[in-house]
Formats: sequence, C-alpha cells, structure tokens
Amino acid sequence: MNPVALTIDLGGTDIKAGLVDASGAIHDDFRVPTGDDLGAETVAARIMEVIGSLNSKAALRGLFPQGIGIGVPGGVYEDRATISQAPNFPAWRDVPMKSLIEKQTGMPVLLDNDANLAALGESWMGAGLDVDSMILFTLGTGVGGGVILDGEIWRGAWGMAGEIGHVTVDPGGPQCGCGNHGCLEALAGKKALIEAAISVVAENRSPILQNLIEGDAALMNPKHIYDAAKAGCEACRQIFAAMGENIGIVCASLLNVLCVEKFVLGGGISGAFEFIIDSVNREILKRAYRIPASRVRVEKAVLGNRAGLLGAGKMILDYMPAINNGRGGQ
Repeated sequence: MNPVALTIDLGGTDIKAGLVDASGAIHDDFRVPTGDDLGAETVAARIMEVIGSLNSKAALRGLFPQGIGIGVPGGVYEDRATISQAPNFPAWRDVPMKSLIEKQTGMPVLLDNDANLAALGESWMGAGLDVDSMILFTLGTGVGGGVILDGEIWRGAWGMAGEIGHVTVDPGGPQCGCGNHGCLEALAGKKALIEAAISVVAENRSPILQNLIEGDAALMNPKHIYDAAKAGCEACRQIFAAMGENIGIVCASLLNVLCVEKFVLGGGISGAFEFIIDSVNREILKRAYRIPASRVRVEKAVLGNRAGLLGAGKMILDYMPAINNGRGGQ
C-alpha cells in the first residue's frame, strides 16, 4: 500500500493540487483557475472537481488517498476546520470548508493557512530540513509567514500565529491594508517596492529602470527593479537593501523572543535575495542578542510553489496515524 495525501493550495487566481506521498514526492501536480465567482459554495464545488481529478490520478497509479489537506490564503481557526477570513475572498467569514468537503467526499479534511503550510513544507523537505525551529517569510504582494517550533507549526491560541507581515516596524509609517500603520507588509511588500521604484524613475536616478519600463511607470513590477539591480543600478539595489533592513528588524525581534535556528525567505520577491541578505544580517547583528544573532542563519527558500503542497501533504500524513490510534488527530 502506498498512502498519499490529496493536497490543495487555494489561491484567488489558481488552485494548485497534487498527490503527496510519505517520501515527500509530489505526483501528478497541476493547477486550474479558481474562477470568477469567489463565493464559498462555488469555490468548494471547484475544489470538489479538483479532488475528483486527484482521486482518478491516484487510482491510475495504485495510490491510496488518506485525506485531504487544503492551504488557504487567510485565517484558519485552531480546529483547522473553519476559515475565519481570507483577503482574496472578501465575502468569506467563518466558512466551514472542512465540513463542506467532508460531507461530499467522506474523507478526513484539514485546513491551514497557506504560509503555515509552506513553512511546514520547507521544514520537511526544503531549506529547514536541518533544523528543528525556523520562521518562513513569504515576500510577494503581501508579506506572510509561518513559524515552526520543534518541527511543528506554531498556530497560537486561536490559530492565527505567524502573521509576520503585520508586525509594526515604524508606527509613523505608511498605512497597511490591515488598517495599521508601518507594518512590515506596508514597508516590504510589492506595493512599497513599486512606489519606491517609481520615485527613483521620477527623480531620474535610474536610466536603466526607465528603459526597462519603456518610460511607463504603470508597467512597473518587482522584476523590473530586480533586473535593473542586476544590471548595476545602485538606486534599485538600495530599494532592496531598505527592504532587507525592515525584514532584519523584524527578524531580530523574533529571534529575541523565539530564538529560532533559521529564517527562510520565500515568495516571488525573494528572488532578489542577493540584494536583500546583507542588510537583513546587519540588522540582526545590530539588534538581537549576541549569541543567537551570531548563530542564526538566513537562507532562501528552495521549494517554490511546491512548498504549500508538501506542507499540506505532511499535515495529512501526520494526522492519519492519530486517527488510526483513536486520538482524533487534534
């Protein structure tokens, strides 16, 4: 018997899916559009179609599904059954996704925040493989995070731990999408990078970047900024260095509280790791206690889009022995 988990990474644009086995291999992974109707029941029906496809693929391979793990871009209560809210799905409030799926499949279902599962995936099969404690930053449109302590996701008292993007760095800073001012996300997310780059162009400090966007600031994206930095643009390198400073400030505070062994930087903007890392390390050494600051490592995530599927797979495969032993897995 070759047990596998049916794994789903739910996004506002795409649903990624695959079969994950106990060795960490992903079989038959694919993605489909989430669709324009983002109502909870419509999305649940779309997930059911994906599950049907995964079951068919498992049968063809002689694999035996054990359960369904779903990563969602939002808050999940500590029961791993109900989605409290999800920014990509604005109308969602306290959606009982676990029961919606279980009633139709008869299989055990667990949910978790997508960044939590990405952190678990990196811990299991990626950059955190050699440590017991790590914190993942997901750097993209927003800034997310996941905390792994003693090899397990730390979800906190109400399942909402790990919201690293909403740690306040500068109380007088720009307003964040969450309503607070000066969050890490407001200073190091995609919007902040683009605004900084547009200012660089407006001040005529980067002919390279000006050429890359063909003179149209509306076209600006993080890849343009990275490509300009690679081509030698000092102003663009400084944009990433400032981003790294803010990340490093948060890392130092987290290190003083949790004393983890490693910080892992993932997400699309982590592609600029080479221009971020030095300032991250400088801030850690400046602000954290000497021993952890000198020993902690900051590394780039290695699993890319596979991290969430692997984390969802491990969540289910770890859960099943508890079910079989009558403990319920909670």
